[in-house]
Amino acid sequence: MDKKDIMPFQLFHHHGNHYVINIDRMQASPINKITAETLNMIIKEPESLLPIDLEETLNLLGLISRDSGKKETIITKEPVPIVYMYLFLTQSCNLRCIYCYGNGGEYGTGGSMEEETAFQAVDWFIEKAEKMKKVHLGFFGGEPLLNFPLMKAVVEYAQKRTKEMGKEVAFFLTSNATLLDDEIIAFFKENQISVQISFDGPKEVQDAQRPYASGQGTYSATVPKIKKLLTAVPRTSGHAVLVGNTDPLLIKDALQEIGFTKVSISPASISLFNEDSAKETSTRDTQTVLQALEQEAETWLHLIQSKDSAGLKSLKASSGLYGLYRGMVSLLHNSKRPHFCGAGRGLIGVSVSGDVYLCHRFVGMEEYRLGSIFEHDLKREEYLKNPITCNQLCANCFARNYCAGGCKHDNLSSCGFITTPSEDMCRLRCRELELAATIICNLTPEDKAFLVEEQIIAPKPCPLDF
Repeated sequence: MDKKDIMPFQLFHHHGNHYVINIDRMQASPINKITAETLNMIIKEPESLLPIDLEETLNLLGLISRDSGKKETIITKEPVPIVYMYLFLTQSCNLRCIYCYGNGGEYGTGGSMEEETAFQAVDWFIEKAEKMKKVHLGFFGGEPLLNFPLMKAVVEYAQKRTKEMGKEVAFFLTSNATLLDDEIIAFFKENQISVQISFDGPKEVQDAQRPYASGQGTYSATVPKIKKLLTAVPRTSGHAVLVGNTDPLLIKDALQEIGFTKVSISPASISLFNEDSAKETSTRDTQTVLQALEQEAETWLHLIQSKDSAGLKSLKASSGLYGLYRGMVSLLHNSKRPHFCGAGRGLIGVSVSGDVYLCHRFVGMEEYRLGSIFEHDLKREEYLKNPITCNQLCANCFARNYCAGGCKHDNLSSCGFITTPSEDMCRLRCRELELAATIICNLTPEDKAFLVEEQIIAPKPCPLDF
């Protein structure tokens, strides 16, 4: 048997125990030392073992597929409906975050959206949603609350138009919270707008990383507004950006102390508009994130085995973009991820002038302009492909069905190509999956049932459900 005929798997150890991940089946299993040594020998010298014995051994372990030589064909039906639209109400901002990938929120051009353009964007969006009954309209910037009057007009218009077309619209917003007041908070609550607040943690970090345009810190002025918002809209989430070697656990604790129950964290990306000035501030020390993941794995296992439902729900809410929850779900459900996100497929970004881009992070970059809300067709064929097939690095990676190639914007800013992920992000994603595997491999059937009963993890979907 040739090495290429062996179903790809990842062999690793953690705290003295051995584990294996079946990549194509997204399964994880604990194994003993002898089996680990055998598998390690297969990896290094597959031709040295007897073909029949090898095949039977791997088959019994669930590590080989009789159809492993067949290539999976992924067929994309076109057109793919667009159900998420990031609408840029303004390309200006009142902050000067040191890591801003949008060039101070201007995204190269600056300006504010006109009402006529916004309404046209809504109509275009409804058309592009095809037969989908629910659409998600997000307000972005810059700081979108700088154009709050337009936001109110768009919400009213979108609710009216979707109702006429037999659809439902959900609104979401990303804001720095500096402009919050009673009117805005009441508007969010009344219209059930899902709000994410960008906030980087304790005072010394927030003030250093997210100052006003004047250079003044924002922590003291903003925290009281956030707390008032959380009182009215408790499910508001907080998102922080890591710069340098900042401890992510310190950041999570700071956001939870403010009152956020849902927290996400991501390392900073280099700006594609002002690369030279951003490189220093967006230097990533992923070692601190890796250390936090190791600690998180221990916490997950302890809380599950202790049957601590409240602690698990809190941990789930703070697992965010870099955490182990999604990896656990992927392995428990044996699910594959064909795309990292919906960029260029079900999700797009619309600039203040009505140009359509790959996603909100690419606004202002002509190379990634897909078209316009004043045109019917979009140039997005390239982004409908499975990204794993676009680069050999991902095709050979054991985390390919979990990571799916990574964030296109981060790939571009780190490596110069949207299909090539950076080494530090690969390291994070791979270790996430390994640690998630160690958790589920140490769970009893009773532990897994508890997670479902307490609604920590949803039941595995039935393959016959559509």
